[in-house]
Amino acid sequence: MVPQDPSAGPAGLAPDDPEAALRDARQRFLASFPKRSDSIGLLLSTVATVGARGPVAPLRHAVHRMCGLAGMLGFPAVSARARELEDLIDGVDAGAFDVSRANLVFEAMEQGFTDDLANPPDWAASIAMPHGTGRIMVVEDDEDQREVICINLEAAGYSTVQVAQGDDALPAARAERPDLILLDANLPGMDGYTVCRLLKSDAALASTPVLFVTTRSSLDDRAVGLTLGADDYLIKPVDMSELMLRIQVLLARRADGQGLGTRR
Repeated sequence: MVPQDPSAGPAGLAPDDPEAALRDARQRFLASFPKRSDSIGLLLSTVATVGARGPVAPLRHAVHRMCGLAGMLGFPAVSARARELEDLIDGVDAGAFDVSRANLVFEAMEQGFTDDLANPPDWAASIAMPHGTGRIMVVEDDEDQREVICINLEAAGYSTVQVAQGDDALPAARAERPDLILLDANLPGMDGYTVCRLLKSDAALASTPVLFVTTRSSLDDRAVGLTLGADDYLIKPVDMSELMLRIQVLLARRADGQGLGTRR
């Protein structure tokens, strides 16, 4: 496995109807939220009891997914509380986990779901994006987030290559020669920072712009990404119109340097 077929999303949605696809993805999130929340609550309870010996990694992964997906699908309160909870979970290994605070944030996340339902997003505002051309590789392990990003990219005129694991990113980039790479930092197998370092140390790929799109929001995380050669760094949840503008800037900069679309 290297790249995935971008038309083969989890719901089999046509990429040329982004508004319908976003509504469908939002409905699936609505249906799955109680189960996702229950799973987080169970994992959180276990970690609160046994600390670092508990399922810290699965808890962090579940909360990380919740943060990114909720933000993309119009649940900002859920996303914000999930990010806060993820930050708290980072203290478990250091013995600095505030259990009481984590439980309060988890309860606020569940309440945020109700609040967000009462204020649905105006999809039309986020769909009106500048038109572009080029091939973009999206390296993201969460299938739903990849789908949402790629549908919007394709609606804006880009072709996409989907990659789900860090270990597959370099072979896919060599085979597909994308014009730009969107890269999550938290990936199964090789993490995004290692992927970025390897991409930028490969003579054939070094000029390909890399834009991190991740929940890793600290100044240290951003500094590491940029030091490794990333061209830009966006924090999830991303505003799609801002993402498109950042992409346009990076592609224009690359075109000025060597000619957009030239395959090395």
